[in-house]
Amino acid sequence: MRRTYLYSIVFSAAWVFMFVAYAEVALAHSLYIQSGRHRVTEGKKTPLFFAYGHHFPVDDGVRSNKLASIKVYDPANNVMELTPRSETCLQSHMVEYEKPGTYVLTAETNPGHYTKWVDKKGRDRSTIKPMSAVKGKASKIVKSLYSKQYAKSYVRCGDPDGKFAARVGLPLELVPMQDPTTLKQGDVLTLKIYREGKPYTGEGHWDATYGGYSTESEDLYHSGVDVKGDTIKVALDQPGKWFIRYYIKTDATAEKKDEYLKLKQTATLVVLVPNERKQLQPAHN
Repeated sequence: MRRTYLYSIVFSAAWVFMFVAYAEVALAHSLYIQSGRHRVTEGKKTPLFFAYGHHFPVDDGVRSNKLASIKVYDPANNVMELTPRSETCLQSHMVEYEKPGTYVLTAETNPGHYTKWVDKKGRDRSTIKPMSAVKGKASKIVKSLYSKQYAKSYVRCGDPDGKFAARVGLPLELVPMQDPTTLKQGDVLTLKIYREGKPYTGEGHWDATYGGYSTESEDLYHSGVDVKGDTIKVALDQPGKWFIRYYIKTDATAEKKDEYLKLKQTATLVVLVPNERKQLQPAHN
């Protein structure tokens, strides 16, 4: 009986620890929208899908209720909105590129809370609830975030014509200053940062990597830079799919200060830097 009781305590403690650890890691997961191909011919279908997590180019599946929207903007700025799939998956959807030009793929997450706190017995605790849910139990609030994410990528159909939608109006957006479908190895990609439709000149943090650089979690080629101002420059000195991430943390507004301490907003961008062909084109039978 005593042994069973001890096993129960150990199992319960382990389950709580795993839940708390998962809550913190899951909240920190980054969302990237991608395309099977980033350069297509007219009439071609290719899937859009997601990377979600800490490994590149793909990690965890995405729950349907995590996604607030998935949109495809065509060259004329017409918008097709896609419905998230009910199962947890890469949220893949086939997209047909019917006419030439540059398309923009975007997604937004539903916001989520994360609160790290110390209870009245001095134990560290974490929850995916707002501060108000633990206020009566906490001796100290260590961290409390309200997190929102915005993802974007580009696909070109046909030959480039110099026209592309640099900005589509995401609440936090990385806006390329050059056609992101014509990038070459060695280019430096200049990105302007917009928040709520205006250049954002406050403090932020960015990092970036490319597919194939590392198999390890959060082991990034550009490991992270704190910046201030509305511009970042990313050296694309390797070929591949590039994943660029930028986030800001701002104080909670007066009406939300009982719910969380900081609003964390994250914007990601995926672009392709193609390599030269390495082998001769095979003959087709």
